[in-house]
Amino acid sequence: MTTYINPFTNQTINPSQVGYESLSISADTTLQWPVNGNTTNIVANIIQVTATTAGLSLIMPSAQQVSVGQSVIINNVGANPFTVKNNTGGTIVSISSGISQYIYLTNNSTDAGTWSSVTFGAGTSAANAATLAGYGLVATGATLNQAYVVNDYFSSTALDATDRAQFVVWSGGAGNITLPSSSSVGNNWFCMIRNNGTGILTINRTGTDTIDGEVSKQLQLTESFVVVANGTTGYNSFGYGQAVQFTYTILSLTVTGGTTTLSAAQASNVIQEYSGTLTSNQTIILPPTVQQYAVNNLTTGAFSLTLSTGSMGATTVIVPQNQTLIVICDGTNVYNASSGSSSSITQLTLGNGSLGAPSLRFAGDLNSGMYLPATGKVGFVIGNAQAGFFDSTGFTAINGIKGGTF
Repeated sequence: MTTYINPFTNQTINPSQVGYESLSISADTTLQWPVNGNTTNIVANIIQVTATTAGLSLIMPSAQQVSVGQSVIINNVGANPFTVKNNTGGTIVSISSGISQYIYLTNNSTDAGTWSSVTFGAGTSAANAATLAGYGLVATGATLNQAYVVNDYFSSTALDATDRAQFVVWSGGAGNITLPSSSSVGNNWFCMIRNNGTGILTINRTGTDTIDGEVSKQLQLTESFVVVANGTTGYNSFGYGQAVQFTYTILSLTVTGGTTTLSAAQASNVIQEYSGTLTSNQTIILPPTVQQYAVNNLTTGAFSLTLSTGSMGATTVIVPQNQTLIVICDGTNVYNASSGSSSSITQLTLGNGSLGAPSLRFAGDLNSGMYLPATGKVGFVIGNAQAGFFDSTGFTAINGIKGGTF
């Protein structure tokens, strides 16, 4: 191909310049410099391109045929994106629908050349807004607007990264919503959750994440909140909308013994339920604030469960296993709410009990008392061992009678 040299700069130039070209491409298309009478697929100052399918390429001619500084504006006026490549197939820039790119040559020592590009933006503001819209954003006319997509769930489900900015509405019975790993969705991922169903909704975390320092959260009927990922250790919540009809929440905590200090979030639950196998005496430290609790001791093992504020010399309460007590904390002491009352009981029905946990036992010795070993038999327990029993034939002493003769 014939080239032309500028007598003042000794650089290759085009002998003519075409101002505008409109192209519709249905296959990869190689452009030509407007020399020697070329009239099709030429490089004009402005080229408007419509790609009939996705994945097509617009290939620039040899960079050695023109001088550095040669430039062109390419505007994608179609619906499909396409790629602008150099003469040897390297990508210069990819152009999305509605976007204009200004490309210019900075080195023409090879056929491929070295090209730079500047994004001029969308052909229209409406197209630009639609291109930028993502999770939580919607293009309305020429502007981007915040949007919360409302999705109803009727069965337990796990959320993922695509649920960013979603308004999750629970519409089933009791169920679970599991949040994605905080590290997988990154800092600032968020969603809104409302319990619009007919049962308690439990919000679970993934892995070792926490939610406000807890392993899970519960939403009563009509309650809602917003959870935001911190990108590392879990989630924080805000905007908790508490139900006015159902003000009681429950803490279900597994304990094994030792001392457990409740967080403010844990202690905010009026109903406290403790389970697990105790390997030593268990003390629950309540925060120093005025509160009433209903405490259910479902633990097993021959050890006690004590409620305390941790204050030196303060009153504490032992909750026997398989029993529920109403206790009151005054900020320092913990009291059994029924300890000051007197009443008569016409009939009292106890559980069967066992050697490890007698049905009738004492605060000073949880390992001794009475239980039902079998129908028609009443047994006596000393130190979790059977000491004797009554049945229809009389009393049987396991280890004999001491202290006298009969």
